[in-house]
Amino acid sequence: MFAWAKAEGIPVLSTVLRVRRNERGPLADVPHCVEGTQGERKIPRTILPRRIDLGLRNTTDLPNDLFDRYQQVIVEKRHTDIFAHARIERLLTELSAGTFVVFGVGLAHGIAQAAIGLRSRGFGVILAEDAVLDLGDDLAPMAARRMEAKGVIFVPAREIVCPKPKPRVAPFREALPARK
Repeated sequence: MFAWAKAEGIPVLSTVLRVRRNERGPLADVPHCVEGTQGERKIPRTILPRRIDLGLRNTTDLPNDLFDRYQQVIVEKRHTDIFAHARIERLLTELSAGTFVVFGVGLAHGIAQAAIGLRSRGFGVILAEDAVLDLGDDLAPMAARRMEAKGVIFVPAREIVCPKPKPRVAPFREALPARK
């Protein structure tokens, strides 16, 4: 998905979950996404060259022309709900109506919260159904039904990731008809 977005110049809004040491993370009983460890870092293939990390600051200030200057905006969060970050509402109010493609980890939590939150704010949402992990959460089937009820469209990634058609190139020479 990221390679496609990079190649096509599609703007990307990403998140990083940062769990404080000695706190239980929201996605599993085992420690995960612990601040200051490898677990909190974005996977290298999910990082685009032109990016900005908005951090955890609880402010609504945003750089001007955010998606003109950066292809990827990374939002750090302490909880799964992206809408708990003060800058998200501000960022969304500056975007024209459009459609988000949602994928990632935590179907019953962050994925569902993002998808339903975007739908309730008037955005179209497509869920790349084979690019999400439910982590074996018992709440995942209900989260999927809630998203579907809110109008989220479930589509395989291969139907989303479509390269731009290449222009047809005329052959250098065409064969001349045979002489009689």
